[in-house]
Amino acid sequence: MAKYHWQSKSMKTSGVEDMVLLSQIKESAIVENLKKRYMDDQIFTYIGPVLISVNPFKAMPYFTDREVEMYQGCAAYENPPHIYALTDAMFRNMVIDKEPQCVIISGESGAGKTVAAKFIMGYITKVSGGGEAVQRVKDVILESNPLLEAFGNAKTVRNNNSSRFGKYVEMQFSEGGTPDGGKISQFLLEKSRIVTQNANERNFHIFYQLCAGASSQEKEALGVTEPDYYYYLNQSGTYTVDDINDTEEYKATRHAMNVVGLTADEQSSVLSMIAGILHLGNITFAEQGNYAKPADSEFLAFPSYLLGLDQGALETKLISRVMETKWAGKSESVQVTLNVEQATQARDALSKALYSRLFDFLVASVNQAMENARVKLTIGVLDIYGFEIFKRNGFEQFCINFVNEKLQQIFIELTLK
Repeated sequence: MAKYHWQSKSMKTSGVEDMVLLSQIKESAIVENLKKRYMDDQIFTYIGPVLISVNPFKAMPYFTDREVEMYQGCAAYENPPHIYALTDAMFRNMVIDKEPQCVIISGESGAGKTVAAKFIMGYITKVSGGGEAVQRVKDVILESNPLLEAFGNAKTVRNNNSSRFGKYVEMQFSEGGTPDGGKISQFLLEKSRIVTQNANERNFHIFYQLCAGASSQEKEALGVTEPDYYYYLNQSGTYTVDDINDTEEYKATRHAMNVVGLTADEQSSVLSMIAGILHLGNITFAEQGNYAKPADSEFLAFPSYLLGLDQGALETKLISRVMETKWAGKSESVQVTLNVEQATQARDALSKALYSRLFDFLVASVNQAMENARVKLTIGVLDIYGFEIFKRNGFEQFCINFVNEKLQQIFIELTLK
């Protein structure tokens, strides 16, 4: 029977809060305890120093300023299990012991890893002090989330807002615990999603945000229309997500661009790149004498304009490649004409390379806005995208599944053995 926690009259406990205290440490007992707590809306449970979080797929009432005050400066077991307790302990250990701290967040796709990372960063920004300059760093750290989510998250079969890249966020502090910088490292962006998606999935959010939220002037300048017009968006037949408003998300993305310091020209270039990639995907090829030629040259004009390329040069690069040969100390360049399949692959490779470099630019812009060369203390948050098996699996997903398996093995070794 559920009872109320001794420290907080409004929060009840169910089952065992720390599963090292279970009478039997076995799978059935762990699952039953997690289920019991989950049914009473208690989504956090400890296993020693490890915090287990079960995604409730709904908004929970215990992430307010009241909980921030409740967990600040308290020992872990003074209050019910909470991600704020873990974060507060990490923050205090950094300040007191003068040692860097790190938290690893792992789990399958849709487990709530990215949201957990947001709560960790949100709590730290609330309990740490500082003036106007510090607030600027806090704003950049928090606003980097919607910006990178727009360009790095997508709808998958299991998760409407799945991170399709991994990131390591390093928050930098003075010796007194005041945020004075930060750095983001990203890895394994799922570039294959740009050119193909499985059924009932979407490309990265930013493409749909642009189609839904751009002003009429922006749409005219970028040649943007409905998503079903673009080959890179219409393969899955899914254009909207029930709990995502692409128009409002577009406004949030543009606001985040302003906060991290992107100029108007830089923002215009980013949007031109996104629209240019969409138009690139609509270029098709026809066979002409066993070689590929654009089926309609008019489809080359707009992506060339948006990407700042010469139309003839773009066509040449899509239907041919240069091979270099070396013989007797001499090098020779030979231009090889591609067939339709190879030209299509060249088009897709160009699109993926453009998007990857654009994403790198955005991460570099965020880092430039908040990075501090004189690092004293740090808290690192590792958020990798989750274990997932698709009908078609790219190399990035294979790598991340391997990493998740390794992290799971480490978790088992630390807790159950």
